[in-house]
Amino acid sequence: MNNQDTATKISSRARSYLLFLRWFSWSPERPKALSLAARRLESLWQAVWLGWLDADDLNGITWSHYMGTSGFEAEPFNVHQGLWPWEADASQRHFKDCKRVLVAGAGGGREVIALARLGHQVTAFDFSRSLTAACSSNLEKAGCSAVVLDAPPDGLPADLGIHDAVLIGRGFYHHIPGRMRRVAFLQSCRACVAVGAPVILSDFFTRSAGSRFHRRTRQIANVVRRLRGEGEGAELGDWLTNCMQHAFTREEIEQELVDAGFCLETYTVSPFSEESHLALAVGRAT
Repeated sequence: MNNQDTATKISSRARSYLLFLRWFSWSPERPKALSLAARRLESLWQAVWLGWLDADDLNGITWSHYMGTSGFEAEPFNVHQGLWPWEADASQRHFKDCKRVLVAGAGGGREVIALARLGHQVTAFDFSRSLTAACSSNLEKAGCSAVVLDAPPDGLPADLGIHDAVLIGRGFYHHIPGRMRRVAFLQSCRACVAVGAPVILSDFFTRSAGSRFHRRTRQIANVVRRLRGEGEGAELGDWLTNCMQHAFTREEIEQELVDAGFCLETYTVSPFSEESHLALAVGRAT
C-alpha cells in the first residue's frame, strides 16, 4: 500500500469557526432538543459563517472533521458492513466487467473492502490521512489488498493511470465546495477512464427545487460575502454544519456530469431512511 503524505493548512477563519462550533456544541445553554426558534437561530449563524468562509476555508473545516474521530474509521462498520443494497445493485449492474476500479473517498474502507472481495483491483484515495490509515488497517484485518493513497482536497493523486470504473464513495461529492471545483474533480476522474466507463456517485444529499431553507441560507451567506468582497457566491444547496455540505437536484447532478464528460444513466433515491434525502447516480463516460 502506498500513502503519499498530504498537508492541509487550516486558515484563521476556519479555526475561528471550529472554535465557535466547539463552544456552541458544548454550551450548557444549548438544549438537546432545539425549539423552532432556536433551530432558526442556528440556521442563521450557520449561513453567516458560510458567507464568511471561502472554499479553501470550507475544505479545511471538512478536513479537520475527518482527521478526528469521526466514526467512519471503525472496524465493524468497514470490515463487516459491505455495500448498501442499492450500492451493491449498482455495482453488479455497472461494474460487472470492470477489473480496475478507482474509489474516491476511501473513508475507512467499507466500499474498498467490499469491491476487493468481489474480485476488483481497487485503487482508493482520500484527503484525510486518518481515514486512509484506517482504510489500510481495515483492509489488513479483512484479509484484502488495495492501493490506498492520500490526495489533496478536491483532487486526485498523480499518475493514477487508466481504470475501468470509478466509485465516488458515500457522501464524498457533496463536501466539495463550489460547482467549478466539483466539475473539475469529475473531469479528473474522467481522465482516468476510457469512453463507456461507468462512474457511480454514491449517496449524496438532495433537495427540492423550492427549498426555503436553502434559498434563505444562500441569501444570507451572499450578503456576507458581498460585504467582505468575496467574488464567489454561495450556491443554492450549500450549507454548513460540522463540515461543508451541498444538496443537489437531479438536474444539477446531470449537468455536472455532462460538463465533466459523462452522461447520466440512472438516478435513484437511496432508501436509507425516509428522512435521508440521499440519492445515487450512475454516469457513463462519453
